[in-house]
Amino acid sequence: MAKTLLFNRSSFENQLDMNDYIQAVSFAHQLHAEGNIIETNLIHADAPNGEYHIKTGGITGEKSYYGLKANGGFFNNRNAYNLPNILGIIYLSDASNAYPLAIFESSLISKMRTAAATAVAAKYLQPQSPIHLGIIGYGNQAEAHIEALRCVCDIQSIKIGGRNQQKLLEFTKETGDKLNIPVNTDSIENTCKTSNIIISCTPSTEPFIKREWIQPGTFIGAIGADSPGKNELDPTIIQSSKVVGDIKSQILKVGESQHAIKNNLITANDIYGELGELITGKIKGRSNNEEIFVYDSTGTAIQDIACAAFIYEKLKDTPHISGIDLFS
Repeated sequence: MAKTLLFNRSSFENQLDMNDYIQAVSFAHQLHAEGNIIETNLIHADAPNGEYHIKTGGITGEKSYYGLKANGGFFNNRNAYNLPNILGIIYLSDASNAYPLAIFESSLISKMRTAAATAVAAKYLQPQSPIHLGIIGYGNQAEAHIEALRCVCDIQSIKIGGRNQQKLLEFTKETGDKLNIPVNTDSIENTCKTSNIIISCTPSTEPFIKREWIQPGTFIGAIGADSPGKNELDPTIIQSSKVVGDIKSQILKVGESQHAIKNNLITANDIYGELGELITGKIKGRSNNEEIFVYDSTGTAIQDIACAAFIYEKLKDTPHISGIDLFS
């Protein structure tokens, strides 16, 4: 009898590695570029103590899947309730008949697929010189991005910048203890000035990375802006860079590009392209070591659904996954 499977975090956390997520995300964006998706959509809602994101979409092919991710971002949760600051679920259905295949804890997939997508972009857009990675932030995305970028880049050193010195020092030590490359703290300004890959992954609503800090040839993964108002980069960085988005229609509304649009620095036609177009060769990757690229990351349900489908197909027949018959 068919059941809807229930995947808590521990049921799949150690069953996949970052390369699996990179493979799934790359496949999702290839399908997007080829037109083999079910329409994506994004809903944002403010709540008294946080915000909700609901992302929907699907992928089509030999097997087709549709679903949604509903996440709440409540950034006092850890201190007030000893709960994660981001909570939610992913719902996966069979797009041939709408049968609900599975429900997943969402935060781990969100963490891994976001970093995996940046790694896919970096594969095509990274500098042609030795890689010195700068991370602005010290949360889950900082950790995941270091892991993901090491899958596609030969990183020579890492600098980490941020505003909370205690968290910065703790994260830097923890990261340095795991790796066999130099990992150091620095100011946000110096981290940017001395890095040729920069990952900004904070919840900032005010731009704090300045254009004059960005060196020729830099690749920037702009991760934090994924809802109206969020902003990490001076909008003139967007104006003076080649921008590749995960989904163009989204980055214009909720990504870093929203601010360059609002300030009349660019139009929608100035966006260089989408991640899937890089993968399929519809647009070129890096052609010289002077170009500055920004990967504008807003997150999309096709990433979540592709990763959920990967997990479902790999683990659906294993005995440790429980399920429920919703229609009995």
